Amino acid sequence: MLDDRPYMRPEEPQFRPPIFQQPWSGWAILLTINLAVFILQLLADSNSLSPSNKFGNSFVANYLAMPTENISWFLPIQLFTYQFLHGSVGHLLLNGIALFFVGRLLEPVIGRRELIALYLVSGLAGGLFQLLFAIVLPAHFAGPPMIGASGAVFGFIGVYSRMFPRQEAYFLLFLIVPVRMKWKWIFWGACVVSILHMLYTIQTFSSDGTAHAAHLGGLLYGAFFVAFLVRRGGFLRLFSIIPKVKITSDSPSGSSEASSRRDWRKPNIVDAAEVSDQDFMSRDVDPILDKISKHGIHSLTENERKILEKARSKM
Repeated sequence: MLDDRPYMRPEEPQFRPPIFQQPWSGWAILLTINLAVFILQLLADSNSLSPSNKFGNSFVANYLAMPTENISWFLPIQLFTYQFLHGSVGHLLLNGIALFFVGRLLEPVIGRRELIALYLVSGLAGGLFQLLFAIVLPAHFAGPPMIGASGAVFGFIGVYSRMFPRQEAYFLLFLIVPVRMKWKWIFWGACVVSILHMLYTIQTFSSDGTAHAAHLGGLLYGAFFVAFLVRRGGFLRLFSIIPKVKITSDSPSGSSEASSRRDWRKPNIVDAAEVSDQDFMSRDVDPILDKISKHGIHSLTENERKILEKARSKM
């Protein structure tokens, strides 16, 4: 029978676990890579996690961690690989928690690819900042190789706090004390703490083993990212008209989000003969903003970019 032939049989539904039904988010990809690399460290190079070894003579120290002295030709690679290495479970846990919470807030705003790129470039900026101080002040900042995602995570904090300075965050200070604080104060507080630690290191010739210069470098790159890429030029300037960011509002009232969105969408006459302002926004602009929120700004076509540019110029 013809129906018995394999190519005539109805296709059987294939079971796909929920985790594979949708593309992974950027923060989940980064978190998974950090965890996988840590497991590989445990299995392949346990010496790199020895507190007494201080990464002195291990494969991780020689080829993957970022050196602050005895720089080799591997440095261009190490400036990226160090971002996925950690020295202990606690080190990984702290960076992972920060990456999870801030990454989830930031990704709907800039997109998945941009989040991953921001992680890498923020970590690069933090590593170079730490390396700069190690070269200029070797007696104070040169020493064991640098590892960890904190420079990249501080870049996330820098970007989000400069884009949404009045938004409030709730977190546990020292994992104990509940704190409610605006993001702009988180940014400035992190800058002050990093600078004070660096000054203490310079004054006392002692270090707590934390790359505070890398933290400061990540924060400063985040501020630069917003000030010069998002607000002033390049295709990222289109972020200035995104109204649908799912974040906690400054106001506790439920209507604040709606009023905030109205502020973003001030009435502008685009083509009085054809459509009204509101029709233009809801018909042409809103679907594009939804597309940015789901897939990132890189997914826009040239025509969609022109529509957003036209809307931005009228606001």
